[in-house]
Amino acid sequence: MLTSQKLSKKLLEACSNRNMKLLTAESCTGGLLSANITSVAGSSSVFSYGFICYTNESKSKFLNVSNKIINKFGAVSYQTVKQMLTGLCNQAETNTLTIAISGVAGPNRSEAKPVGLVFIGVKISSCKTEAIAELNFGNIERNKIQQKSVYEALKMSLNIIRDTSDYKL
Repeated sequence: MLTSQKLSKKLLEACSNRNMKLLTAESCTGGLLSANITSVAGSSSVFSYGFICYTNESKSKFLNVSNKIINKFGAVSYQTVKQMLTGLCNQAETNTLTIAISGVAGPNRSEAKPVGLVFIGVKISSCKTEAIAELNFGNIERNKIQQKSVYEALKMSLNIIRDTSDYKL
């Protein structure tokens, strides 16, 4: 199994080969995804910036996530992550890979949602290709949920890029 650091390196290489930039919006991972990506030498040629939107207010302020969506579905939801991706894409240059993560890392439940529930979204700004996954890692340690979320986000991102490799960006 590849480590998150090796996946980060592969993702950066894949983005670089396609002249893609990379943006992130993280909640429950608190910047761990961005830290993994930027731990790779040369990442600055691909990684533009990331948001850590830990509160509902920050999701609305920086990513234009609708308060109605948050109130209706919760911060940890498919709908919120979809709007986080849209907010990133609205700020992105053409041909940018965007990644958004929101979840419950614990140890306490949030919004009546279980510890370990995470939504990860990946989208390329220049095409309609988008994937949003609902994952449940179970009631495990907080740092394990964060690490698994980062790992899955990197895998999803690589899969999206591979699936669109024939698409003329």
